[in-house]
Amino acid sequence: MCPLNAVAQNYLDKATAISKKKIELFCKQNDIPGMAISISYSGKFILSEGVGFADLEKKIKVNPSSTKFRIASVTKIITALTLMKLNELDSLNIDNSIHFYLDNLPHDKYNFSLRQLAGHLSGLKRNPSKERWDSYNTYSEDDLYQSLKDDDLDSKPGVQFSYSNYGYKVLGLIIEKKCHKTIVECQEEYILNKLNMTNTIPDTGLFSPDITNFYLKKNGLIQQAPYMDCKLKYAQGCHLSTSEDLIHLGNLFFQPNLVFNNIRPLQIMTKQQVLFSGSKTGYGLGIISTKDMYGNSFLGHNGLENGSRAILRVYPKYNLVISILINNQEPPLEDLITEIAYTYIEDLKKIKKD
Repeated sequence: MCPLNAVAQNYLDKATAISKKKIELFCKQNDIPGMAISISYSGKFILSEGVGFADLEKKIKVNPSSTKFRIASVTKIITALTLMKLNELDSLNIDNSIHFYLDNLPHDKYNFSLRQLAGHLSGLKRNPSKERWDSYNTYSEDDLYQSLKDDDLDSKPGVQFSYSNYGYKVLGLIIEKKCHKTIVECQEEYILNKLNMTNTIPDTGLFSPDITNFYLKKNGLIQQAPYMDCKLKYAQGCHLSTSEDLIHLGNLFFQPNLVFNNIRPLQIMTKQQVLFSGSKTGYGLGIISTKDMYGNSFLGHNGLENGSRAILRVYPKYNLVISILINNQEPPLEDLITEIAYTYIEDLKKIKKD
C-alpha cells in the first residue's frame, strides 16, 4: 500500500479521534469491563487498542493483538470459508443434497442443499433439543443424529430464513467427513493458517493469561460468567480470537488469493440468498450481506456467548474493516460499529473528492 498523503492522513486522524471518544463513552455508559477494537483501511491498521481490563481483579489490561475473546457466531464465517474451499477443491458440492454426504437421515424430512444449510434456509430450528449451553454439556454426535430424527423442522426448506446453530453442526459433520479431520483441524488448515490467524483457537475452557475473563451483570453487579463446555459447537461458534486476527479475516475479502484460486468462491459466499417467495434474506453463506442504517453495504457477522459479544464488519466499497470484542454479554455492538464506520466513511468520501 502506498503511504497516504498528508490530507488523507489528516482526515483519517480526525475520524480516529472521534471514534475513540465514541468508544470511551460507550464503555463508560455500559460498564464494559474490557474491549478490543481494531480497524484497517486498505489493509493497514489505522486504529487498534484495548480499553479496560481482561481481568478486573488483577487489573490486567486488554491488548488488541494478544487478548483472546469469545467470538461466538463470527466463527460461522470461518466455517463457511472452509466449506467454500472444499467446494473449490471439488471435495464437495454446495448444491448437493445433504443426503449425498449423510445418507442415514430421513430423506423426505431433510431435502435441502449445503447452500441452503449454510444460508439458514434449511428449516432446521435454532438449536437441537436436549443440547445444553453450560458446563454440563455432554452433547455428542450420536445425540445430534438422534435430535435430527426426533425434531421437526420450523419450516420447509427455502421458505423462510431461520437462523440455525443446528444447521452449522450438520455442516461441521459434513466438512469433517470430506476433510478427514476434525472441524477445528479443517478450519485451521484451509483458513486460519493461510491468513496467519495464530491467535484464533478453539475455546477448550483451559486457562491462559492471554484469554480474557468473561463477565455478566446481575442485579447491577458485574460477576464472572459461567464456564461453557463447547462439545460439538466448533462449527457454529466456540472460538477465541483477538480483534487484530479478525481484521486479517475481514481483509480476505479484499485478497481472495490468500485462500482461493480466484474471487468466485467469495462472490458465491457473499451473495444474498433468496427465498422461494423472491425475497432476499440479507445473508449469504455464513455471512451477513446487507446495508447499515446509513445505506452503506457491508459484510460481516455478530456473535453472542456467555460473557461476551463480538462483531466483524467489512465495508467493501471503502476497503474498511472493523472488529470489536467485549468481555461482557451486554450491550449489543451493532449501533456502535455502525457509527464508527459512518465516521470513517464520511471522511473517506472527502479523501476521494480531494
